[in-house]
Amino acid sequence: MSREAFVIEIPLRGEYLAAGHTVTSRRGIVVRVTAGDVSGWGEFVEIPGYSAETVETALASMEGSPLTHVNPAAVAAVRTAELDLAAKREGLSLAQKLGATSGLVAAGAVVARLGQLKGTVEESAHRSSEGYRKIKIKIGPGFDIEPLSAVRRALPDTPLAADANGSYSPGEIPRQIDEIGLLYLEQPYPSHTDWREFAELRSRLNTPIGLDESVTGPPTMRTAIAAEACDVVTMKPARFAGLIQAVEMHDIGVAGGIGLVAGGMLETGIGRAAVAAYARLPGFVFHADLSGSDRY
Repeated sequence: MSREAFVIEIPLRGEYLAAGHTVTSRRGIVVRVTAGDVSGWGEFVEIPGYSAETVETALASMEGSPLTHVNPAAVAAVRTAELDLAAKREGLSLAQKLGATSGLVAAGAVVARLGQLKGTVEESAHRSSEGYRKIKIKIGPGFDIEPLSAVRRALPDTPLAADANGSYSPGEIPRQIDEIGLLYLEQPYPSHTDWREFAELRSRLNTPIGLDESVTGPPTMRTAIAAEACDVVTMKPARFAGLIQAVEMHDIGVAGGIGLVAGGMLETGIGRAAVAAYARLPGFVFHADLSGSDRY
């Protein structure tokens, strides 16, 4: 079996603005593993501000023996390509290889225009008109109730969620957020925050609390559930060092009664296809955060 890594850099159609980072072009690596005349594909995505992993660290990881807790996204890219290859050699789709059903995935769109009220409302309305069934708004201190209320007025019947990317400190979340009627508030506090703070927020708000960056693998998934720190977890296979561990995490979440969301990382269609296959597992009760790659 041979392996190749292709470095790519893709200019985005518009700025991606979220708490802590602005992305205007996206670097990454497309991985191909080949056996005979069959190839499997995976993708690594570099997002400054979200992860410390870069194209350079990923390439170094792929050339050596990577530590999954240091380079999970790089490991996930290689493992996804290997799993894709194995599925093709067995005559299966990637979804079938994961134990999921084939079919379409109900998708939502992420609107990342932090600080831009008009842009947030306009893009939310545009994405809804395109057929996306959920809108998730990037928020942060000082940019929360006003944009969420404005989007709610513009789209009264559209399911809405909010993602803070860990930008609030405990005690900073405005109570008025309960008036919006959100599906969930994702990652309100930084990932290093004690589970007790998330649990306290859950007890104080009616809005379901979601986690993203705080959950990095089966141990943190189990402890978050045990601590009653969340109602929802956004599942990104790149953060879990690959699809196999991501399936294990899906099963832990289902057993723990947690609502699951399949999420992406600004991938091209290569990476999106893998996450879409994962999103066909039965525990994903919310619309996936998987806009079409041509949006970017």
